[in-house]
Amino acid sequence: MNRPLVLQQAATSHDEIAALASAVTDYQQKFCDAKGLRQSDARYQDLRATRQRLAMLFGARHGWRLSKSDFSPSVLARRGLFNGRGYHVDPWPRVLVDHGYFYRKDRKAAAVAAHLYGTFDAAKRQDTEATAALYGLRVTWPEDFPSWYLPGRTTLIVCTPWGEPA
Repeated sequence: MNRPLVLQQAATSHDEIAALASAVTDYQQKFCDAKGLRQSDARYQDLRATRQRLAMLFGARHGWRLSKSDFSPSVLARRGLFNGRGYHVDPWPRVLVDHGYFYRKDRKAAAVAAHLYGTFDAAKRQDTEATAALYGLRVTWPEDFPSWYLPGRTTLIVCTPWGEPA
């Protein structure tokens, strides 16, 4: 299947990233409107590929690579590799991670980009940051990159180890 031109180009400018975010919205609508399993599968693949492209571009801006596996808050806080074969794994609180994309740098946990629902006024941001601090993490709210899960309906946040630069 030929992918749309917007997926084939290397997106680096604000306009190109905005076009990809717009494509996510379009593909989401086409997926919801799809008739039949075959059409819905094709639309979902387009949607997923566009989200993946945006996730990769976001990580590249920070020198991160998408991880093949998720990791826990404690692994991120210590910039570790893994949780010791899954024993005593601490789960992510929903207030910090929903629709998470996990990133590594030099094989070590570097960040999690999450897409949270709702509006984030100053009080809700402060609560989210306080929750992250309990796990030894810091939250940032990127203004220069859109949420790619459901643009306009989700807010992008990034969790990094507390001592790491933004």
